[in-house]
Amino acid sequence: MGALFLIFFICIGAAALIDKGDGHGDATGKDRLNARTAPLGTVVTDPNVLLQMQAASKVQRAAYTGDQVVAKVCGACHDAGVLGAPHDKASWSARKGASGGLDGLVKHAVDGKNNMPPRGGDPDLSDEEIKAAVEVLLKKHGV
Repeated sequence: MGALFLIFFICIGAAALIDKGDGHGDATGKDRLNARTAPLGTVVTDPNVLLQMQAASKVQRAAYTGDQVVAKVCGACHDAGVLGAPHDKASWSARKGASGGLDGLVKHAVDGKNNMPPRGGDPDLSDEEIKAAVEVLLKKHGV
């Protein structure tokens, strides 16, 4: 038991020799400690708070044109008809008639339809940008 106490006091003495304790009480030392031990992120479980945080961190950008939205988002599926996406005059005409015209197509593009996610998978697109993209796609196929 005495040997354990001896080892204990040797460790305490060695720690005192290695670290004199200088700088443990100053503000910069506390700031460095807080920076090293800060959490990596936050967990938000309230959907309303999450929406507020997203709106606050959203980067403002110039509105995309319809052609830019088609090139960035829509063209990947609608150019080749992937997973049943309308891609030619016949399929666009049928979809436009079944949806109730341009406004119906825009509503489906905003809400999502079949395999297409809401807003084509880009939640940052505005309703006006989506409407412009739908108009470009209809014009491109002569509908």
